[in-house]
Amino acid sequence: MNLYIDLDRAQLVAGPNNNGTVSTLNFKRGDTAQLQVTFQQMGSGGYTPVTLPTGTTFKFGLKAPGQYDGSFVVYSDTWTAPTGSGTATAYTLQPSFNTTTLNALLNPGGTGANDLAQVTLMGEIEWSDASGNKTSTRTFSAIVANDLIKDEQASPTIPGPAYYTAAATDAAFFALRLSGEVNLTVGQTQYTVDLTALGLVAPPQGALFNLVTPAAGANAFGAHLISSLTTATSLSIETDAAPDTANCRMVYLLIP
Repeated sequence: MNLYIDLDRAQLVAGPNNNGTVSTLNFKRGDTAQLQVTFQQMGSGGYTPVTLPTGTTFKFGLKAPGQYDGSFVVYSDTWTAPTGSGTATAYTLQPSFNTTTLNALLNPGGTGANDLAQVTLMGEIEWSDASGNKTSTRTFSAIVANDLIKDEQASPTIPGPAYYTAAATDAAFFALRLSGEVNLTVGQTQYTVDLTALGLVAPPQGALFNLVTPAAGANAFGAHLISSLTTATSLSIETDAAPDTANCRMVYLLIP
């Protein structure tokens, strides 16, 4: 933040070529403000930046409204003067807006339930030469807004998007074991498969079937499925012929 002080009026002004008065500054709680303060005087050609005598000391302070003898809410007396022979004229200051007094003003209950959006403080900048002669700016207002990102808060855990991964898809669907097989018995044409373990919430739409015979007896069975019935808990099937050899199977796939 760039600040400009008219030395003749001891007044904050709007800019290097603008003598409009500034009566309010804005800050954010928790920040370390980066202030660049330039002193200037009006001449025949407009404002001219001025560097103050070596040994000049500075104070920046904010207090609660009306508490002129009260404690500082924000305070700093550490300034850095411009150095070298260049054209730099700004004095730098970094007051902290993370103070216990300011935190208490913005969070009067201490629980976070009744935080204030902002507080308005009264402010002043003072400078003194090596002989102790001091000058102060006219009192200005400083609006300090409450912050959202608190340094003492841990980073939140943000859930990822609710998309199915391949593993989640397998767990949700393939674990139901919608396919299976029935070992057929010689001479038997009717069978019932218990589907209770699948936990189906509704009966399947139907099922697909395939009869499998041992390699040595291929086509010896010659049976066909003539009926099937599916419920949420059972699968009933009937063939038109009974197997006459062992190791015959019927493979099925339920249609959800």
